[in-house]
This record gives sequence, structure tokens and C-alpha cells, in this order.
Amino acid sequence: GNPWAALAYGVGAILIDTDHLVDYWRETGFNTNVGRFMRYFEERHPTHSWLCLHAWEWPLFFLAAALTLGAPAWAWGLALGAFGHLILDQRFNRLHRYAYWFSFRWSRGFNSRSLYDDSRQGQV
Repeated sequence: GNPWAALAYGVGAILIDTDHLVDYWRETGFNTNVGRFMRYFEERHPTHSWLCLHAWEWPLFFLAAALTLGAPAWAWGLALGAFGHLILDQRFNRLHRYAYWFSFRWSRGFNSRSLYDDSRQGQV
């Protein structure tokens, strides 16, 4: 395997969640209380959700780059890692079907309330 592809996959799949920290600290100030951080999102306290990395636009961009630039392994890894992460988020988080499109959040002024889909309450 290609170590750059593996690293890129990890970045795409795991480090994508660092954008939650940016939103959290923007609204609450810097702190490292993990329990408070988890409750903040679980109880839907954010007023605005930028989540710059949680966006279908990114894996599509990197997929296009992989196809047009001769398919470098890192581009495939990044695209597939982000794609897998977003599929799981899309499936298991109770958000509007378009909430993982950055352009959709932008069109709603990044207002968190417009992203929740309570019709999916209790669904797995």
C-alpha cells in the first residue's frame, strides 16, 4: 500500500471532525472539557454550524482531482476517507438531507436550527 494514501484516508475519515472544535470554541470559548463538548452537540446547543470540513463538496473535489491529475494515491485516499465519514454521518445523524452540503448551510446562514430533521427522531 501507499503510505500517503493511508495518511490521506485517515485525514479524510477522522480529522474531518476537527471542524466541530472550531464551531464549539467559536461559540463557547476555548476549553478542553470533553463531556461538555459532547453534551453541547448532543443537546443541540450550537446556534451556527459552519462545519467547513463536513461537506460533500470536498470528496467530490478530490475525486475530480484524482480523475484529472492522473489519480494520485493521496487524492483517492482523501476522497474515500471523507466520503466514508460523510456517508456514516448522513445516515446516523438526524439532520436535514442536505445538511452536509456546505452550500446548503451557507444558503441558510449557517443557522443550526434549520439543519435538524426531527422527523427522523428515534431512527437509527
